[in-house]
Amino acid sequence: MNQTLETFSCLRPRINCVRNFFNIILIGSVAIFSNGAVASTPSNNMTTRNVVIDGKALFEQAVNDYFSGRYKEAKLEFNQLRKTDYAGVSAVPAAVNLVAMGQNANAQKAFSRIKKSTNVREKQYAQLWELWLTAKQWRGNDKDLNKKLIRLVNSQNWQPSYMQAIARLYAGQETIDSVFNSISSQGLDEALRKDALTEATFFAGGYLQNVKHDNAAARQLFNGNLNKLNSVSLERPFIDRECAALNKLASQSK
Repeated sequence: MNQTLETFSCLRPRINCVRNFFNIILIGSVAIFSNGAVASTPSNNMTTRNVVIDGKALFEQAVNDYFSGRYKEAKLEFNQLRKTDYAGVSAVPAAVNLVAMGQNANAQKAFSRIKKSTNVREKQYAQLWELWLTAKQWRGNDKDLNKKLIRLVNSQNWQPSYMQAIARLYAGQETIDSVFNSISSQGLDEALRKDALTEATFFAGGYLQNVKHDNAAARQLFNGNLNKLNSVSLERPFIDRECAALNKLASQSK
């Protein structure tokens, strides 16, 4: 999940240039978030202006803490943002941060709320996380999991085509290759292509780990794509973490 093209270049080295950070972009309006614009109150413009500055700084700090692995600090900051004009903008990264903390049940509730969004890109991104979290937390047999995933995929609409391919992968209706081929066929510029590739790598890797139980294939996928990915996509910290853990596991098994 990337940010707007205008903020993308300054975010690459450091998260310190956020403006409408998640008003997003991938393929038409991708990475996630809308409602980044801050409203002003005619009767008290100075107060509103101060809130804007504080909210922006707090949002930047929360995002920076997330990418730096300071998830507890980020959670506190995202919680504070609920009382600012950045509440809508921060909803998705706040939910992803909960997953990073291992608070999957709370994250699932947060994504369920986001699924009600009128922003199609935001809503469908939350739906992909619903698939990932369902597989990650599943404690039943594989047959029942597959039925559950198929019901989730078939009951929802998916755009753009690469997101549809990821969803259909979880339903057993696509292959890993077809997911990445769908990205190649989009004709995206380099920044958007890398963001889509990062998103697909994360969710496809999660499918291999949590649905197919094939850590070797997931490790190969993560390692094979690692140098091609966007460093400031929300999924990148998860990929780095899983890649390191799987590489360590493979080394210990030799």
